[in-house]
Amino acid sequence: MNKTKVRFYRGTHGMGIVISVTNGTDRVIFDFGAPFTPLAQVYDGTVLPRNVNRVKDAILLERIPAVEGVFSRKDLQDLPVISYEESSLNTAVMICHLHLDHMSEIDKIAPEIPVYIHEEGLKLLNALQEVNEEKAYRSYSSFRYHETFKVGQISVTPYFSDHPCPGSAGFLIETADSTIYYSGDIRFHGLDSKKALAELDVLAQKHIDLLIVDATTTSPSEFTGEIITEKDIYDDIYDHLNHSASLGIFNQYNRDVAMMQHMNDLGKRLGRTVVWEPEYAYILKRMTGIKVPVYWIESQHIPECLVNMKNDHEVISVKDIRNHPEKYLIQNSYGNLLSLSDFDGLPGEYFHLFGEPLVKGQKDYQIMVNVVKKLNWIFNTYTNLYSFSHRYPEHLRNMIEKINAVTVVAVHSKHPENLDPVNSMQFFPEENQDYILENGILKQ
Repeated sequence: MNKTKVRFYRGTHGMGIVISVTNGTDRVIFDFGAPFTPLAQVYDGTVLPRNVNRVKDAILLERIPAVEGVFSRKDLQDLPVISYEESSLNTAVMICHLHLDHMSEIDKIAPEIPVYIHEEGLKLLNALQEVNEEKAYRSYSSFRYHETFKVGQISVTPYFSDHPCPGSAGFLIETADSTIYYSGDIRFHGLDSKKALAELDVLAQKHIDLLIVDATTTSPSEFTGEIITEKDIYDDIYDHLNHSASLGIFNQYNRDVAMMQHMNDLGKRLGRTVVWEPEYAYILKRMTGIKVPVYWIESQHIPECLVNMKNDHEVISVKDIRNHPEKYLIQNSYGNLLSLSDFDGLPGEYFHLFGEPLVKGQKDYQIMVNVVKKLNWIFNTYTNLYSFSHRYPEHLRNMIEKINAVTVVAVHSKHPENLDPVNSMQFFPEENQDYILENGILKQ
């Protein structure tokens, strides 16, 4: 019988996870994104990616590891990496959600290799392509929660993960001799926490040999110790704007569709009209069917799919907002930051809700703060990003105890040694090293 092999290409000391599980000639790979390094990002808008050389450049820049049997020989050019054509492996790639550190490099995978994305995630990817935020280099396959599919002799069952991005999933992998669960990014303090906890109860009934778990908040720099739930954030915005004469402005990520929908609901609670940039309005309509008012910024480039929005969406003008700022809550992305000067002289409250730029100390972040302050507005931020996107240490410990795997490996963390699981043996793998999984133990 073939023994199950596990290789951690990347993700054992930070973001940009790439992990493979192989049994015989069948292989599944989990996630395929670049590390989140905003202060050292090569493609900064000045240095532009080269289309023809995008695979070779990405490997040389270490945006993606040189995984054998994944890239076409044509794209690899002269790099000494085993190509898809030269490999005997039957490979499929699973993407847990559409945040860039998990999927930014999927366009570089050979088109013959299936890449699986949850059907809601695939719907979002198509919308992002339509507004020119993602490029359509290849086709993708979809999956649904709890529906098992096969990659050769390997069975894969996706489970719901409460993360802000649509279609977020963890994966149960079953081979002839082992059972592995890769959690993907997950939290238990979002508005869908009951659903996430119910999934955990299901997983707790299974015998899992290896748990590969998102341990982001074990890094002190990523978790300040401040306990904030998703509901706390919306309640805080409500408290700031309720009965306020100020214009409300918020900046959030257009891939976090659930949060977009919740902000729209919050506007209704406040009695304010939430106004969106056309790209965001388009994504909301495609994902939820909700048609929202738009704020038209004439200077921006408008993709073809947005041209008709002036006719079939309510358009809110600068004059409308200036006349009654207390009636509006407007979404603003960093690229359109200077459009806020249309509202100079008005009282304003700006809420930075995990949109780009994310990191304090980054030049773009400071520019955003400076512009808001020049307008004499109050700048509000929720410094602990991971209070919104990742489980707290206490919840992480509870998950590990419930699943009760033989071995646990922490990923997506700068300090995996802080995990300290109670009832599982923690293993610290070296990257780019094959390990045999036998009776729940990883061995070289």
